[in-house]
Amino acid sequence: MFSKVPENNEGVLNLPRINFTVLSFFPIQGFLGTGATFAADLNLVVQIIMGTGLIVGWFLAKRQRYRAHGICQTSVLFLNLLMTGLVMWPSFQQQVKPALTKALHNRYYEAATIHAVFGTVAELLGLYIVVVAGTNVIPQSLRFKRWKLWMRAELVLWMIVLGMGFGTYYAWYIAPFR
Repeated sequence: MFSKVPENNEGVLNLPRINFTVLSFFPIQGFLGTGATFAADLNLVVQIIMGTGLIVGWFLAKRQRYRAHGICQTSVLFLNLLMTGLVMWPSFQQQVKPALTKALHNRYYEAATIHAVFGTVAELLGLYIVVVAGTNVIPQSLRFKRWKLWMRAELVLWMIVLGMGFGTYYAWYIAPFR
């Protein structure tokens, strides 16, 4: 799973790269009729389901079913972390990172990079909210006070990131084939 990486020219040891080939047993061709891989199509469908789950979680909070709300939102957060690790991060590492400094002006790379930045912020904010809401690990001085504001901001941010994900899917798998 780890590939040995030699030392660089300065004698500093590079960290080993993790080779995520977990989804390589799936067929190469996707199932949505675009130019996407199976993993990309699966990720798109799962992201749509998760976006729906977040809206359901919001309704649960509006109905004051806070325990169900917390379970719903936290489940989506951790499922997204899994999908990021299995599909999105390896794709970014393989397709975007090598060309990032040379071709950022290209829509293909811009869409993925902007989505990755905003997605990282959304995921980290979500993890912070879960830790604050579900544990006493964070000191009182670092906890937010206005729950509704932060959770609504997270929901809006997540919906923006979901839209950016659709944009990335379009730029990567639909636009090149038109």
